[in-house]
Amino acid sequence: MKDKLYRLAFRLLQNVQEAEDAVQETMIRIWGKREEWGQWQSLEAYCMISIKNNCLDKLRKQKQWLRPVREEKARDITSPDKDPQEKMMAKEAMIQIRKCMDELPQHQQLVIQLREIEGFSYNEIAEVLDMSMDQVKVNLFRARNAIKRSIIKEGSL
Repeated sequence: MKDKLYRLAFRLLQNVQEAEDAVQETMIRIWGKREEWGQWQSLEAYCMISIKNNCLDKLRKQKQWLRPVREEKARDITSPDKDPQEKMMAKEAMIQIRKCMDELPQHQQLVIQLREIEGFSYNEIAEVLDMSMDQVKVNLFRARNAIKRSIIKEGSL
């Protein structure tokens, strides 16, 4: 779960050290509650809610919400069996998608991050982000359409 927690923390905080600190703080806090784990419906969902809340608290203290993701921080989606040109095109595509994601409203960013990158179900996203299933679906639909429009407008991908 550490990697999923880190990716969400980095999406929110946009700082490697702050994201690592948030993950460590969250994991320590959850380890302290290990006797309660059996009472929770989903440990993973609880951890994701905890990291989200921890990061949002940090951002409120800093009075900074989302900052744009720098291109060099974009996740590399290439696989070792692709040729160099395919790797470059895949990396450029991911950079463009990340730029599009950065322009989305915060809820849409979080929903698409959890659904498309982390692979969460609609129910898990609703629980983590404390929103209704309809809100999750609407935010995901709008985020996907905004990214699609942006990519079509750019004329690439």
